[in-house]
Amino acid sequence: MKSLGIVLASVIVFFSGAFLLSAYSEESNSMMMQNGMGSMNMCQSMMNSIPQDVIIKTISSQVVSVDEESTVTLLVLDKETGEPMYNATVILHIEKGGPMEEMDNMNMMDMMGKMFEAENIGSGKYLIKVNVDEKGYHTMHTHGIPEGKSMMNNHMDIGIIAK
Repeated sequence: MKSLGIVLASVIVFFSGAFLLSAYSEESNSMMMQNGMGSMNMCQSMMNSIPQDVIIKTISSQVVSVDEESTVTLLVLDKETGEPMYNATVILHIEKGGPMEEMDNMNMMDMMGKMFEAENIGSGKYLIKVNVDEKGYHTMHTHGIPEGKSMMNNHMDIGIIAK
């Protein structure tokens, strides 16, 4: 009888712990998705929003040559003042196709590994050197990051055409 009580108590403790762990796991997953921490949700959320702290404008042609270095110039402005951002960091990643087309086969680390920095040429202007190897539409996932601000809150997709 005593051993049956111990077994029963062990089973109850085991299943209670498993239930609590499962509930905690579900709550954590739910909170991660609500907070945009899920990798795909975070990317989609970021890509479907407008920059919070900056305005990013293309001030050159968005048509580039295939297999040749081309340049695209951006103007980055402070969203509150409208003044040029002289000290922003502008980083980007270029992918073939429209926004999110290739995201099924890419995680955040893949994207981060392919990012490069635009050259600050003064007066809030940033030069991007582009070299694509395929004709068609490409997306520049662009982050204009003011000092002390988040890159995730300052993302904008810019389309370029390679001919």
